[in-house]
Amino acid sequence: MTPPHSPTLTPADIARIALKRLAELGLPPTPENYTKFYNAIAAIKSPTDKSDEELKSAYQVLFRVSDVLDDMAETSESLLADLERGGEMMSQSLGVIRSTTDRKRIEDALNALIESTDSVCQTVSSSQRDLVELKQAVDKIQSDLAINRKTLEQDPLTGALNRQGLEHTLSKEVKRARRAGHALTVAIVDLDEFKQVNDRFGHLVGDKVLLHFATVVKAVLRESDTLVRYGGEEFLLLLPETAGEGARFLIDRLRQVNAKTPFFHQNNHIDIRFSTGATQLRADENGHAMLIRADEAMYKAKNGGRDQVVYVD
Repeated sequence: MTPPHSPTLTPADIARIALKRLAELGLPPTPENYTKFYNAIAAIKSPTDKSDEELKSAYQVLFRVSDVLDDMAETSESLLADLERGGEMMSQSLGVIRSTTDRKRIEDALNALIESTDSVCQTVSSSQRDLVELKQAVDKIQSDLAINRKTLEQDPLTGALNRQGLEHTLSKEVKRARRAGHALTVAIVDLDEFKQVNDRFGHLVGDKVLLHFATVVKAVLRESDTLVRYGGEEFLLLLPETAGEGARFLIDRLRQVNAKTPFFHQNNHIDIRFSTGATQLRADENGHAMLIRADEAMYKAKNGGRDQVVYVD
């Protein structure tokens, strides 16, 4: 069944982690650095669910984002200030040219105007180089963010999405279903008697069973479908553009493929059976309400004798 959520970090916990990260990266614990890291850590959901290396990588990317934003602000302020000064000097020179017929004053004003124009050109050119470098930094950060997001939202054992990844995907699919008027079905699959596998063969073998089953599920799902490691031995299937009959067909197909793909450990056949609860998104509910109804249907399948599917409208 689904394990309990990790406890929420207190402000004191976040502060302690922030100071630790600063020390690890060799950064001075200035108020500015501390604030950046504190905010970065507080922005990451369920940090205790992630490994130290995953978190450190995420913090580094977030810290670089803050630095780039600071550089952009500084570059923009400098450019605007230089352009303002150049504009004032040009206006003064043009004012002199318009108001006098003295050749010497006009010549001096023209020279000042040329110098101001040249200074503005150099400022724009320099700022352009800075902005190009900043764009390259942003592109690199975007790439790192994509990698970190995938890592943070992926179950390390099975390669399926974890609950954090589900949050983003569920919201996106619900909006897409509403916009296009398509059906959206979710199925929660719970392996039957999985505790007996762990008790008899150990947790390492139990992990292999989970990985094997996840591989079987991926072979059955379409490219547009999503597999989520929903709990310890629970998986969630998010099925866009799929109504009741399509979901039943897919789950029947999963049963067939699972039966034809047995799992063996040291010549021992470990039978993998599962109970499933499935339901379709209603017009008057959000994605989380749909998940609750699917979870209730799965428990009905469990209480009804296991190794079956319960579909609720």
